[in-house]
Amino acid sequence: MSKYWHRARRLIAHNILHADDTPHSIAMGASIAMFIAILPLIGVQMILSVAVAALLRVNKAVCVPVVWISNPLTALPLYGACFAVGRAVMNSTSPETVVLTELAEPVKAVSWLELSFWTNLFSHLVSLGVELWVGSAIIGLGLAILTYPLTRWLIGFYRERRRRHLLQKQVYKVLPAAPARRTEVA
Repeated sequence: MSKYWHRARRLIAHNILHADDTPHSIAMGASIAMFIAILPLIGVQMILSVAVAALLRVNKAVCVPVVWISNPLTALPLYGACFAVGRAVMNSTSPETVVLTELAEPVKAVSWLELSFWTNLFSHLVSLGVELWVGSAIIGLGLAILTYPLTRWLIGFYRERRRRHLLQKQVYKVLPAAPARRTEVA
């Protein structure tokens, strides 16, 4: 696990902190990508985040690693949380419960062939989608708002620390080597 953490840390340090752009541009790119990463658009998130970043003239390269937050491994917990937030905000009953109870009713042999069955099922699935989108937009906006100042501070902190380190290395190169101390034997 530490190998993966080291790789992720190195990827972030290389792609975000070493990006040759202003802290504002990098932070805005990361913020845009964070918002889009939370939306249920798996498959087009990278293209969409780069397009929006290009439209707003902010750093596009930073969008790619940030969008990877939502992937097939994190999709279920991420979108589950988004759905729960959307359901709470919209103050609605759980559509999956409604669908299950409706399907659990005594079913005639041909009920699934009736148009009303499919219309009700579709309306419940659409309401599930609306709650997911509302929750995703709320969580995405909140994370995007937090991402901007955090990324900007992190870039400033990292660049200052790196600048001091490079200056210290230069000072040690310029200073003459200290003469060896001789000890006299009396």
